[in-house]
Amino acid sequence: MSSPDRQALIQTIGHTIMRWQDATQKYDEAVGRIYDLNASERLCLSFLWTGPQTASAVARQIGLTPAAVTALIDRLEKRGFVRRKADPNDRRKVLVEAAEQALRLTETAYLPLSVEGARMLDKYTDAELETVAAFLSDSLALQERMAKLLAERPALSR
Repeated sequence: MSSPDRQALIQTIGHTIMRWQDATQKYDEAVGRIYDLNASERLCLSFLWTGPQTASAVARQIGLTPAAVTALIDRLEKRGFVRRKADPNDRRKVLVEAAEQALRLTETAYLPLSVEGARMLDKYTDAELETVAAFLSDSLALQERMAKLLAERPALSR
C-alpha cells in the first residue's frame, strides 16, 4: 500500500525525469547546432565511444539502412569526426572509430558537463550512489524496452 507522500514523491521523480530528458535533448541539440551535426550523426558519435564498431552495428544502433549509414559515415569522416580502419581480427571487415574532431567535441562540450556532474555526485554517500546507479540502470532498461515496443507499432496515419 502506498502512502500519499510516496505517491507524490514518485510523481515528482517522474516529472523531473521528463524535464531531465528535455534538458538533455536541448543540450545535445545545441551541441549539434554548434558542430553542425544532426541527430543521427550525434547518435553515431555517442555509440562509437564504446569503441570501434562495424557500419552494420552503427546502422542497427541508430536505426538507419546500410546505405544511409554509409553516407553518414562518409560525411563524418570527411569532417574528421570518424575514421575507418581494418578490423584487426578480420581484415575483410572495416571498423569505424571516433577521430580527432570527435575528441575535440567531447573535450569542449561534454567534459565540462562530466566534471560538474562528478562534483555534484560528491555530496552523496556510497550507498546513495549505489541506489542512483541501480535506478538509472533500471530506467535505461525500461526506456530501451519501451522504445523497442514503440518501434514495432505501425505509424498512425495523418
